[in-house]
Amino acid sequence: MQSEQKLIRSCCDGGVSFLSDIQKNLPDNQTLDNIANVFKALSDPIRVKILFALLDYEICVGGEMVNILDLPQSHVSHQLKKLRKYGIVDFEKDKKMSFYYIKDNYIKELLKMLLHEKGKGDEVK
Repeated sequence: MQSEQKLIRSCCDGGVSFLSDIQKNLPDNQTLDNIANVFKALSDPIRVKILFALLDYEICVGGEMVNILDLPQSHVSHQLKKLRKYGIVDFEKDKKMSFYYIKDNYIKELLKMLLHEKGKGDEVK
């Protein structure tokens, strides 16, 4: 994906510096932490696979998610715990089962965009 916007050059060494403008436009630390957490969540292929599985479904851990990932339940639970820690997924209890889902649509849109940019766009609804 190439940016169509022409970038502005900023340099304090003999060029024109836009340092104050750049600093003004930076997100606050809490926002930066929230964004970094999304990328931390996406830094593990198993967690990314979990998120793709959750794009259109609420999935229970015990059977479905374990079967989808072909991993032990303890490993799946550990990865889901990390995704919850980063604020990406949540779950609802229904009797004895926990059904996980992606909390925010922007995560779904980000995943779809990433898949599309990597040449697999036809597979995404």
